[in-house]
Amino acid sequence: MRKPVVQIIGTSGTDLLPGWGSAVMAVRFTDCEGGEADELEIDFSVAPPLQAPPAKGTKYRLLYGWDASALKDAGLFTFQNASLNFDPERGWVMTVTCRSADFVDADKAADMEHFEETTAGDIFRKLATGVGKSATVHPSIDDIAIPYRLRHQQSAMGFAQAFADELGATVKPANGRWLITMKNSGETAGGTTIPTLTISADDVTSCGLSTEGRPEYGEVQASYFDEDRGFSRLEAARGLGQDARFLALHPAPSPGEAKQRSKAEALDLARATIDGNITVEGDEQAMAGAPIELIGFGGWAGLNMVAQTITHEFTFDESGGWLMTPEFAARTKTG
Repeated sequence: MRKPVVQIIGTSGTDLLPGWGSAVMAVRFTDCEGGEADELEIDFSVAPPLQAPPAKGTKYRLLYGWDASALKDAGLFTFQNASLNFDPERGWVMTVTCRSADFVDADKAADMEHFEETTAGDIFRKLATGVGKSATVHPSIDDIAIPYRLRHQQSAMGFAQAFADELGATVKPANGRWLITMKNSGETAGGTTIPTLTISADDVTSCGLSTEGRPEYGEVQASYFDEDRGFSRLEAARGLGQDARFLALHPAPSPGEAKQRSKAEALDLARATIDGNITVEGDEQAMAGAPIELIGFGGWAGLNMVAQTITHEFTFDESGGWLMTPEFAARTKTG
């Protein structure tokens, strides 16, 4: 019988789990498609005198996998907060929460700068370089023309993610790089295909999946101000519906950016039509952003979905093991 393997590497370069021993109740790792930091949580069973939480800035590296395969490096995490709880069944439990160190480092200092007559890819690369990282930008985003963009008292990561949202993209800092991917592309930032995550109904331990009858717009519009003509104009992208129209709240700076923003809004509206999650046995190949294939789900098997996040939970009691829970969004094509 195969067993999951988890290592949490401390600043000394050694695995801390053997030293923590039976005090560790569970380890949870949340892999995000982007926009939010990857997160590491560790549950400790504690007893009076209660131990103190880790020191501010403490870093951990997480490795995980099955005992018969190579371990996957989930990256470096920085301690953010700790909570202490008590109940009669479990006793005292301290939960230590850490966020992706790359995300934390990029979200510290606010600054001001502007970009002129450039591309989206060049902006992302300059922002990443400013915080000591490199950036890999999906080919569909790299060459989008940006006449002018102002960063006004924003952190590099805050500005980058707000900018990515307007393009239908997302930013994920990982292992010293910024990965800028197009939502629903089913591809990595470099343009390679993410392996499909196949889920069989026979393997499910829990499920909560829903489709919503949200308004389906035939056309999604974004406005911009035409300086030559002196009035606002519209660019539009195709939505899921037939007749109704949706207008983005904020105007875009230029016609090209208005067109891209209308596509991004249409994409986000479409993604929201499916929600939920399914819990199955862990898979080291599973990756946030992966297309989902359902097997044995009858009429639900035809849902076209993507994994927005995947939470891996490792438990260490007698019935312990490794379960993962992908959170879904619709992968319907728009534009």
